[in-house]
Amino acid sequence: MPDAGLGGARNRATLPAMTQAPDAPPARDASRALSGMGLMLLCCLLFAGMGVCFRAAMLEGLPVPLLPFARGVFTVLVMLPWLLRAGGVDLRTRRPGAHALRIAAGLCGFFLHMLAILWLPLADAVAIMHARPLWALPLAFLILGERIGWDRAIAAAIGFSGVLIIAGPQGEISAGTLAAIGGGITGALVLISIKMLSSTEPPARVVALYAIATVVVYGPISALVWVTPSWTAVAYLIGGSVLAIMGDFCASWAVRRAPVGLLAPVEYAQIPASAVLGMLVFSEQPGWALFWGTLIMVGATLYLARSAGREARGRG
Repeated sequence: MPDAGLGGARNRATLPAMTQAPDAPPARDASRALSGMGLMLLCCLLFAGMGVCFRAAMLEGLPVPLLPFARGVFTVLVMLPWLLRAGGVDLRTRRPGAHALRIAAGLCGFFLHMLAILWLPLADAVAIMHARPLWALPLAFLILGERIGWDRAIAAAIGFSGVLIIAGPQGEISAGTLAAIGGGITGALVLISIKMLSSTEPPARVVALYAIATVVVYGPISALVWVTPSWTAVAYLIGGSVLAIMGDFCASWAVRRAPVGLLAPVEYAQIPASAVLGMLVFSEQPGWALFWGTLIMVGATLYLARSAGREARGRG
């Protein structure tokens, strides 16, 4: 899924344990987890639809920089009531460096995401960019100094083999593939930067600063490459932006209802959804490389999620 707008919701901490009823019956917990997984599935479908709309807008001649600019504008408009009201979102921060990393990674990542879905088959682009949990492992070691066991390193390496299967089944790496890989790496940097910020920064401040930066950076660029869009392109742009914001809200509600370990595998539903939409809308034919590569990535991600869960329980 792309990062932007109210994005990063899937990476925010769930509600503190003290806000949950300590004696809640298991059936209620199971119901909340299922509702969370359902919301994440809906989020994946919405983001798959967003990819179709944004690609269609670009095929209609809309310059790529206008997409992140429009996304930023929509997010600012959604947050405007909170930004303007007395005692609303306080944008002052003592973590400018971490915010700068999150903003830079997000700005680059969204642009690369758009190039990837423009240049590659839709499902292939989405699948390669879903490797961000795999990229997050070595980057967390380099940036945060997190310890990585041999088992997790091997699992990540196996997961990367799935990326290579999807990216170059014929041994060729295209510009679209490089854009998708770059989108996965910058997506991992977004995950890490949000983790760095989560200890001190409220989510609303992180989202607001990123949205404002998107408008400030891509506004002048959009003006330089401006092409008057067709009404069809405008309709696709608005439709994709609405679907993206709806997806962000669904992701935010999902992480408040279910553990991240349960939600992570559900995110891969965006790949088959994108494959179906690619067939229906763009007459694309997914190959077996997509199936086998995605299967390897899902297996590696599931192992990493279980390993992280065991480690967290051990510390507890």
